[in-house]
Amino acid sequence: MKKYIGTKEIQAEPMTMGDAYRRGLLHAGRVPNESENSKAGYYVKYENGYESWSPADVFEKAYRVADTFLDRLRIERDDLSLRYNKAQDFYYSPKFKELLWTEEQQAFETQLDLMRKYLAVLDARIQYAENKPKTCNA
Repeated sequence: MKKYIGTKEIQAEPMTMGDAYRRGLLHAGRVPNESENSKAGYYVKYENGYESWSPADVFEKAYRVADTFLDRLRIERDDLSLRYNKAQDFYYSPKFKELLWTEEQQAFETQLDLMRKYLAVLDARIQYAENKPKTCNA
């Protein structure tokens, strides 16, 4: 099978499994036992209006809060940071020179440099956004 990465925008709020059951959000026939009633999770509403419930651990692995510009900027920085760190690990591994031709190595080094600079710009923008006054001069 192939790997896939999905992106979708949803609305969600915390909700226990018991509350989800009472609202009819669990799979048909699924009745939580006594200990599951207080299990943490999220009520999820998709763009097409579909509603469901997701356990907290599953939900929090897949979604991040993106309410504000700063939230979205941090997500962009965190995603880039993960990719940069993986690329850097590959760069310093023996596989780098084994798998890539000289021209590819040079292109990869340029890519790493640009990623590092992009990370620095995102970090600076986050710092500016966190420290700027509520109003700005236009």
